[in-house]
Amino acid sequence: MRLPIFLAIGILLITVQTSIFQALPEWIGMPDLLFILLVFSAIYLKLSQGIVLCLVLGTAMEVFSGYFLGLYVLSYSLVFFLIRAVSAILAIKEASQQPAITALAYLVAHGLLYLFSSMLAEEDLSPWSWGGILKRVLIITILTIPFNRIFHLVMQQCDKKYERRSFFMKRRGKNNRYRPKKAQ
Repeated sequence: MRLPIFLAIGILLITVQTSIFQALPEWIGMPDLLFILLVFSAIYLKLSQGIVLCLVLGTAMEVFSGYFLGLYVLSYSLVFFLIRAVSAILAIKEASQQPAITALAYLVAHGLLYLFSSMLAEEDLSPWSWGGILKRVLIITILTIPFNRIFHLVMQQCDKKYERRSFFMKRRGKNNRYRPKKAQ
């Protein structure tokens, strides 16, 4: 049940960042909210759910704002597996570690995007702008904690709904409805 909900959240984040954030002035910054979701999925979701989420949302990002088809999917997939490997080795699950991981992963992802774009472009790309990238990294680092809390709440609600719907789960009530109560 988690996958469809996180796919819907990802589509909503792509819609917000490609429509609303593009209309804002450039000095405010354009945070990549989808990237926060992808880092969260690499750390907390199952491998199969994370891969599907990464591929589908990377493809959607390609459609909305990609230069070359496949670059977002490739860079997001590489970063996904890198974060997955690092979180398995270092056991990264605490909320205090996530902003730093997200910031480093964002730098790696955009470095990969710029590298691949410069290899594929026929003409020169705009030069790498440390000011703009560091501003986006700062915004993403600040937004990581509240968005991770929201994603955790969504995950808990998905798990609670799954427990309630499960046919084989034990009832939590004290009385058995099939056995009559004994008279006292």
